[in-house]
Amino acid sequence: MRYRRIVAKFGTSLLTAGSDRLDLEAMSRLVGQVVRLRAGGREVVLVSSGAQAAGRHRLARHLRPGQRPSRQAFASVGQSHLMQSWDELFDWHDTVVAQVLLTRRDLADRLGYLNARNTLRDLLESGTVPIVNENDAVALDQVLATRIGENDSLSAYVANLIDADLLVILTDVEGLYDADPRSNPDAKLLRRVERIDEVEAMAGGAQGPGTGGMVTKLRAARIATQAGVEVVIASGRQPDALLAIAEGGELGTRLVPALGRLESRKRWILGSVSRTGRIVVDDGAAAALRQSGRSLLPAGIARIEGLFDRGEAVEVRDPGGARLAAGVANYGSAELDRIRGIRSDRIAEVLGYAYADEAIHRDNLVLL
Repeated sequence: MRYRRIVAKFGTSLLTAGSDRLDLEAMSRLVGQVVRLRAGGREVVLVSSGAQAAGRHRLARHLRPGQRPSRQAFASVGQSHLMQSWDELFDWHDTVVAQVLLTRRDLADRLGYLNARNTLRDLLESGTVPIVNENDAVALDQVLATRIGENDSLSAYVANLIDADLLVILTDVEGLYDADPRSNPDAKLLRRVERIDEVEAMAGGAQGPGTGGMVTKLRAARIATQAGVEVVIASGRQPDALLAIAEGGELGTRLVPALGRLESRKRWILGSVSRTGRIVVDDGAAAALRQSGRSLLPAGIARIEGLFDRGEAVEVRDPGGARLAAGVANYGSAELDRIRGIRSDRIAEVLGYAYADEAIHRDNLVLL
């Protein structure tokens, strides 16, 4: 299977079918594709636009002449309607969805990043379809956010967050062109891009009910490909576009990373390892890490040396002091010192809470 974990971003123009309200028929077609991907053994996370459009439509007949609510107000009204629509459509396929509201500020914070990562991982392992949206109701800079194309960038951050293999940005255009197809009839579709900086000057601005033009989609592609995630920008109006792309079909524009996902993540973890603390494991845990690539559990920790915070990348050493691995810790040094040597099902009993069963999850662990 070429792509096991996929992030699919659906733009406003796609979900509204070019109208001023959510189009349930268009959304239903997308839901059917996601369900078929999951039936084939893939994990799918959705990043959904459309809250503002839904709110704008619902509020339109109630506004006084000249009244102009903020984008946060529109999103607050539309968010519940958007999620209700997704929930009902997926429920027809006996599929549970989960709403995850995030901002890029959440992901810029180390603990926020780790919390979001663990939540999304747990939701996927529980068999749900997480539906992520920018938390517009608390966005601080509404003018800047409308220019950034928030859900395009957010989809790239989510793809990095969950170590996705593929990010698919579905919109109402075929992909990236070597010129603006709206003004140049000779513009040619770019099928494959290996250097994003070579095509950034070709991108046009935003238009229509969404906020993400090609500039923002390229910015998102840069974020994702730098972390080793492959990106496809394509028209979601083509029949079964998401399914075809997931099978490696030649739709839209494919942007390829310079480095593989594992190599990119390895560089990120090794480049941010704490210099003030480390974890020393026992012989059993050392063997499990070396031979099986398992997660590091508290039961296998022999001692904690120095100090580090939850969410920091730390070294893991074997009983003889040799460097064994590096990974992102789910608990700080003080917490791990209290739960070292115990079973994972006793973490909450000892600490009074539990962030995760693992001290370091295998997805966040790099062998040295």
